Amino acid sequence: KLRERLKAKKSEAWGFVAGYNDLLGMIAVRALREFPYINARLSEDGQRIEQLAEINLGMAMDTERGLVVPVIKGADQMDLQSFGVRFRQLVEAIQSGRVSPEDLTGGTFTITNLGNYDVDAFTPVINLPEIAILGIGRIVDKVVPHQGEIQVRKMVTLSLVFDHRLVDGAPAGRFLQKLKETIEYPIMIFV
Repeated sequence: KLRERLKAKKSEAWGFVAGYNDLLGMIAVRALREFPYINARLSEDGQRIEQLAEINLGMAMDTERGLVVPVIKGADQMDLQSFGVRFRQLVEAIQSGRVSPEDLTGGTFTITNLGNYDVDAFTPVINLPEIAILGIGRIVDKVVPHQGEIQVRKMVTLSLVFDHRLVDGAPAGRFLQKLKETIEYPIMIFV
């Protein structure tokens, strides 16, 4: 519903329709801000965990040349419009073959989305030296109980893969729970 409202109210002014990748990217960025232990990496010497101040979100994409992960640097400092503009600039640079190495490095967390391929769930591979990656499956109508009734609701499967040497299951679960809650009530990305 939020995406449809944004489409009606903002697409003309913004010059693009906010997509699910934009919304899910912003949801992940807000959750990373709240759970900084996921926005971390193992130090080069392998001796300590480094929590990173800046959130640089990688958005994996399939290209004719294979998997490419453009990085939206400083994503935590952007609003939805700025995020969407930068994402589209990176996609255009990749499609035209003009992407710079700088645009493909420095990620602190990656999202990969196989929903376009009718994939419900999968196990993505961590983009080292990051410590986690979020896999997003297709959005599909499912019959589910909701508020005491049986309803058809849009559902998506999230797959969080994380390096257990650097973050335990329960803290990673809290991060995933925050993603779930914000997807269910996405207005939270605007507060």
